Amino acid sequence: MASKKGNIIIWGGGLRCLKILNFFKNSKFLKKNNLKVKYVYDKFIKKLDFKNNVFFSNKNSDLDKMIKNSTHFIVAIGSEHGKARYLISENLRKIGLEPLNAINKFSIIDSTSTVGKGLQIEPGSIIQGNCKIGNYCIINTNAAIDHGSVIGDGCHIMTGASVAGRVNVGDFVTIGTNATILPDIKIGSGSYIGAGSVVIKSVKKNTIVVGNPAKKIKSNKQKFDISYFK
Repeated sequence: MASKKGNIIIWGGGLRCLKILNFFKNSKFLKKNNLKVKYVYDKFIKKLDFKNNVFFSNKNSDLDKMIKNSTHFIVAIGSEHGKARYLISENLRKIGLEPLNAINKFSIIDSTSTVGKGLQIEPGSIIQGNCKIGNYCIINTNAAIDHGSVIGDGCHIMTGASVAGRVNVGDFVTIGTNATILPDIKIGSGSYIGAGSVVIKSVKKNTIVVGNPAKKIKSNKQKFDISYFK
């Protein structure tokens, strides 16, 4: 394998990986910082479904070498797997790799807001004033987070979702496509807000809610695999 200097490993080989690869291909950031996406790892697939000049493997023996020969990482695990994304990311950081942000130039982040590390912020998304965005979050296309809201670690705000002002979202929460969260509401950690739902009252942790108005349908039992680090 190649020299360690400036190599990036992407953990996860699905379509989110492809989105990240396309983002970096059209970004001046990597060239400016002498970085290159070198490796993709995903234990759940046999091969990538798209062509690219990266080294792919699903073997832990190769992963050992990939990590050893990398300096930076980004975890391409989306959907409701925010806790897995967070735990994998934190373990890679503790090993000594540096998390990368993939923030699209067509997104808007107000200068009074603060954002964490390892973020994926997609085109058309808007983060208004005095917000706080945690680590390893995904803010998807055209999602809007209004003033004074707090988003915890490992969250996924899906396409077109609207988080109104002063909303507090716990860690590892997924807010589905085109869902709406009304002002001053608290979403408990590990909860899942169904697509198109309208949330008019606070949601307890590890709860799945759907509908307009949103109602609980069951508890959310998140499953994740970080066995490599055990």
